[in-house]
Amino acid sequence: MSFLGPHPIQRPLSMRVSREEAIQRGWIRCEDTPEVPNQSRRSKKSDIEAEEQVVVVDQFRVEYADVGYLLIHIPNGGSRKNRYEGWRLKRQGARKGVSDLLLPVARGGFHMLWIEFKARPPFDAPVTPHQAEWIRLMREQGCQAQVCLGVDAAMACLRTYMAMPPTVVMMPSER
Repeated sequence: MSFLGPHPIQRPLSMRVSREEAIQRGWIRCEDTPEVPNQSRRSKKSDIEAEEQVVVVDQFRVEYADVGYLLIHIPNGGSRKNRYEGWRLKRQGARKGVSDLLLPVARGGFHMLWIEFKARPPFDAPVTPHQAEWIRLMREQGCQAQVCLGVDAAMACLRTYMAMPPTVVMMPSER
């Protein structure tokens, strides 16, 4: 199961280079990557959030190798190519507000941990009403659900959760 382990290359957040610089350094070939149009401030914020979330997932998978592969990202948000694709994804169960990260490990009386991940300030975005509703619903279902601003907050949340004693779960055959 080596494909489930951490990414072998640790990427510091300060290591952001443009497509042109990566081509110049010989890391990629021009014909292998599409040219990226100028991005709006909003997309740059989401890029920072995505980069930070990668660091969280990589770091968790290193620190908790036994269950690290269970921490997953829920790719529910974002823009869609067209209205049909959005309609099709909604029919498949996609919905607004679902938290970014899910750790389906039972600890401290909770069934699992949901994390709504936001980039560290000043790159953070506000929690939307749909996200707040999802967090409320998950808490009502016996899940731990938190909003975390940045890598340090997310890792602290994950470490605190993992330090709790395992939740005793009765299997159907034991009932």
